[in-house]
This record gives sequence, structure tokens and C-alpha cells, in this order.
Amino acid sequence: MQGRSFIGIILIALGAGFLLDQLDIISFTTLISIYWPVFIILIGANHTFTKGHSTSWGIVLILVGLFFLLRNLDLFPSDIGKYFWPVLLIVIGVVIIFGRPRHDGLARYKDDILNHFVVFSGLEGKCVSKDFKGGSATVVFGGIDIDLRDANLSEEGAFLDLVAVFGGIDLKVPDNWKVIVKGTPIFGGWENKTRTPDDPGENQPTLNIKCLVMFGGMGVEN
Repeated sequence: MQGRSFIGIILIALGAGFLLDQLDIISFTTLISIYWPVFIILIGANHTFTKGHSTSWGIVLILVGLFFLLRNLDLFPSDIGKYFWPVLLIVIGVVIIFGRPRHDGLARYKDDILNHFVVFSGLEGKCVSKDFKGGSATVVFGGIDIDLRDANLSEEGAFLDLVAVFGGIDLKVPDNWKVIVKGTPIFGGWENKTRTPDDPGENQPTLNIKCLVMFGGMGVEN
């Protein structure tokens, strides 16, 4: 599912839930107060299975979410918190000491199509694809930094669908790429700082970017 579709579905679901609550059909606020840890679990799962993220920190978030969810459902003894937090501190310490840092802090990949989804976090990647075709990237309360300067654009061009909500996306592209940006800013903005190639030509491959920016920003430069 593309980022803009996911964000749209979340907003529709929340709006519908609060509306049904106001109509006294369901107690949506009660459901949120009990099941809000599910969001932490989903964020942890996203960290665990997304390229460039730390799997260890993803597992920590999942454990924290499970703890709060099971506690809200009264499936834990009331005094378990006094044991959970010391154990969690120990686990975090172990992750900090023995966690494997990424080489030079940058995730490198050869994917021709990007598929990034970042929530309450950051992602920095360097794409070295030899036939880059585009893809999608979504960030909510975080940041994404993608370096495409060592990638080769597909002969048919490429299309990127970018969504930034309370966050930012920064792209770096080669000097010889033709880049066209179209977007919808909602209390946010986007910038295309790329230089126009000296001899673009009528059939030169183009990177087309469509962005949705809400309370955030998107920028692309050489």
C-alpha cells in the first residue's frame, strides 16, 4: 500500500470512529484508551522489517507495546511494572553496547524501486541502482534522506510518490538528471533545487516526483 493511501485510510478511520462516538454508536475513545499500544507495536514491526532500520530497536518497541497492551487488558499482574522497567533498561543497555552499527551510518541498496515507510524515526539510505524506476517513500513524525547520486535513471524515466506528515524528505540526485516536481502542500512546502542539464534533449529520461506534504517539507537537490 502506498504511503498516501495508508495516511488517508488512517484519517478516515479516526474520523469515522470519533463520529460514531459522538453518535453514541460505539465508545471509540474507550477503544483508543485500551488499544493505543497497538500503534507502538506496528512502529516496532516497521523498524524490524524495513531496510536501513535497527532490528534490535524494533524488537524493543514491540516488547514495550505488548507490555502496555496486555496491561490494559488486565492480562498482567498489577505489580509487574516494577520488574518490567528494570529489565527494559537492561535490554536497552545491551542493545546500545552490542548493537551493530551500519557501515558509515548509511544503508546501501541496489533496488530499482524504493519502498520506504518511516514512523517516529529516521532513515538514511544510498541507492546505487543501475536502472532506477522510482517507487514510494512515506514519513510520519520523522525524516528520510535518500542519496541517488550514484544511481542510473531508467531509460523510461522514473516516478516517485512521496508523503511527509510532520516530517521531512530530502533527495540528492545526479547533476545530469532532469527532475520535475508536483505536489500538494498543506501547512508545509517542497523545493526543487536541481540544476537543469545543459542539453536536456527531448527524449532525456526524467524523474517525476509527486509529493504530499502536511506540516513538513520535501526537498530535492544535486
